Amino acid sequence: MAGCNNFFWYFQKSFFCCIVYATTFSEEDFTVMKEDKLFQKIGISWKQVGYLLAANVGFALALNLFYVGNNIAAGGLAGIGTVLNYFFSVPIGLTVFILNLPIVLWGLTIKGKRYVIISMIAIGVYSAIVDLLSFLPCLTEDKIVAVVCGGILYGVSAYFSVRAGISTGGTDLLEKLLITKFKALTIGQLQLIIDGSIVLLAIFAYKNIEAGIYAILAIAVTAVVTDKMNSGFNKACIFYIFANKNLDKISNTILTDMGRGATLLDGEGLYSHAEKRVLFVAVKPTEVPRLKAIVHKYDRSAFIILSPASEIIGQGFETINLTSTIHDDDDIED
Repeated sequence: MAGCNNFFWYFQKSFFCCIVYATTFSEEDFTVMKEDKLFQKIGISWKQVGYLLAANVGFALALNLFYVGNNIAAGGLAGIGTVLNYFFSVPIGLTVFILNLPIVLWGLTIKGKRYVIISMIAIGVYSAIVDLLSFLPCLTEDKIVAVVCGGILYGVSAYFSVRAGISTGGTDLLEKLLITKFKALTIGQLQLIIDGSIVLLAIFAYKNIEAGIYAILAIAVTAVVTDKMNSGFNKACIFYIFANKNLDKISNTILTDMGRGATLLDGEGLYSHAEKRVLFVAVKPTEVPRLKAIVHKYDRSAFIILSPASEIIGQGFETINLTSTIHDDDDIED
């Protein structure tokens, strides 16, 4: 055990030195790195690296500041690491790194070398940061506070991990691999089975059913926060405006005053069979009062249907950066 700890201690120090060395790079050095052939083949952007580092630091803070000291094994390989750390004082990062090895090797046969190389880099960074920050004290002995604060921090970090578009291994990668073998199950069902098994492990290991309850609560808080981060901040509202007059003025004012586009749809009244023009507009929630005021100004009898949209992608809203997407079937030339 001492040998493993010494090995990982040297691994951590080497990683830390790499970070310190990286901070001394000049702009020319970064340009050279961008032009590096291997760097281009792997296809990782500096934006992805930033998201990945933010995610890993967040994961490490959640574990060390809230979970480990309160024996909360909140699913995933880190949950197994938390249990083993409690009984054998094994570094959590080291445990996660070792447990990831067979998963990544399995992924090599399905996902390809490119995917595996990127995943191994991400896993190594995650494992090192978790143990580098293991000196941090637990901030609270109140398990409910730990569940809420740790879950929020873990959820935000999971969002950054998604934005990075890079697999950090663990049960997420395991689920993607298992789904190729158990096609009758969904990712959600596999996640429930795996995390449920880890929660049961925590209950038996700690001989305390409360440990399982807190773990489930932490997983739930993380899931809610992650979902909120992924879609909640990009919510929008859809307007269907049926105006009897001044529809052109309404649309022009929306364009000039709000800077929003609109679409005119042709319709027909079911009862009167009269032709109707419908104005279709997507706005952010903060813009709703302004749009209502514009419609009211030009047609007080206008009929308006307001519908929420969980997410809108496009100009003026969220954009997709296709260059940040990692294609699993891409490979690196030998």
